[in-house]
Amino acid sequence: GQFKGPEAVVSTQSTGLKAVREEALRLGSPQVEIMSFDFGDVESVDKVVERTVERLGGLDYLVLNQEELARGFLVKGRPIDHKFVERTFNVNVLSGIQIALKAMPYLQQSKGHIFVSSSALGEISKAGLAVFSSSKHAVNGFFYSLQQELSDKKSPVTLTLGAVGEVDAGDKTPLFTLPEWMVGDKVECAEVIMDSLLARPRTLTYPRIHLIMVRLQKLFG
Repeated sequence: GQFKGPEAVVSTQSTGLKAVREEALRLGSPQVEIMSFDFGDVESVDKVVERTVERLGGLDYLVLNQEELARGFLVKGRPIDHKFVERTFNVNVLSGIQIALKAMPYLQQSKGHIFVSSSALGEISKAGLAVFSSSKHAVNGFFYSLQQELSDKKSPVTLTLGAVGEVDAGDKTPLFTLPEWMVGDKVECAEVIMDSLLARPRTLTYPRIHLIMVRLQKLFG
């Protein structure tokens, strides 16, 4: 399948969005709206949905892919204070929850779909990543519950919770070093997510090797 309707790309980064728009138009999107927004500002995050619906006339798919990469050791190293924790949870958890709740009436109308980009670290954890991992555990807790509620209430809205592992994004410093064969490709990752919007699975793991990592960690600690 293909997406033929207008699209909106919302990002905390203004750099690179022009290239994203040009590529989307090249692939056949008739209209692409680009909006830059700070997902750390939870109080005004409603504007994301309002501006999108105002410009596009509705909402069919919602991809929650915002992420604050947070590293900090509890015992030594970079000190962790409440502002560090608050920023991480605002971006990774609260903004996504607020957007999903605000978008729900429009998604109900369109029988739409939500894709939530979480992490393997929402199932396990690692030293030095307590804040990031706990934020992803919170994401999983909320959206697994929402997924179950949508199913129980026979809502036309469906939801995929994706455990997205380390992806070579080029411009981002990885949370930790992994062998090259365990790192995903950013283009392939985007394609997997787009395919999921049509297939609507309940869960998704990319790269697949991370599913094995999670299971081994849970078995052996």
